[in-house]
Amino acid sequence: MSSRQEEKERMRRERIAQEQAETKAVSRRRRSAGLFIAVVLAAAAIAGVAIVATSGGGGGSSDLGQTYSKDSVPAGAEVGAQTTPPPWRPEYAHLAQRLKAMGLPGLSEEIFHIHSLLHVYVDRRPVVVPANIGLDQSTGTFSPLHTHDTSGIVHIEADRTYPFTIGQFFAVWGVRFANDRLGPYESGGGEQLQVYVNGERVSDPVDYVMHEHDNIVVGYGKPGSFPTEPPANFPPGL
Repeated sequence: MSSRQEEKERMRRERIAQEQAETKAVSRRRRSAGLFIAVVLAAAAIAGVAIVATSGGGGGSSDLGQTYSKDSVPAGAEVGAQTTPPPWRPEYAHLAQRLKAMGLPGLSEEIFHIHSLLHVYVDRRPVVVPANIGLDQSTGTFSPLHTHDTSGIVHIEADRTYPFTIGQFFAVWGVRFANDRLGPYESGGGEQLQVYVNGERVSDPVDYVMHEHDNIVVGYGKPGSFPTEPPANFPPGL
């Protein structure tokens, strides 16, 4: 029994070390991106070119420093996606089809393992991000993007490093999601779909690549009707 406990403890330490290494790698990538942007801006200033950053919506931040993976959710990944009002249960009937359409990597917690936090709001009210999104025990269909509980923590566990996106998570969940749509709700008439990551507005949320400890807010309603950077509470070790 003690040897099994020791093995579990060893695996836990290795997982934490992997997550810490990934966090450092993400920080290095972000610093490199910031340096590149600074060089570009300096060159533009010397040339007398004015660079104007727009967010695609009033009051938002620019997309400088944000990472995207284009066309991350093909049309085939929308099969079975829910277009009814919340609550939204995990949709399993077409999960395998959606995973195949997106071509996601296999599940493994030992190689690439990070976590983001997702908050969802509709008309001022929080929407529960349910447990076991992407984990269909009945058929053994498991996604590298998944949840274990209702905390909103998205577990990203894959057999290789991969640019997983917000849009892919909603596809795994089985909820219709576009840059201007959430379930049955579409931007218009004074109400908008807005997405924020770490307090900054994202103009292309479908293809936004999730990073370690990203605090993601997906909200539909009138601007200002939901928090853009609620508390991000990650348990110790995550």
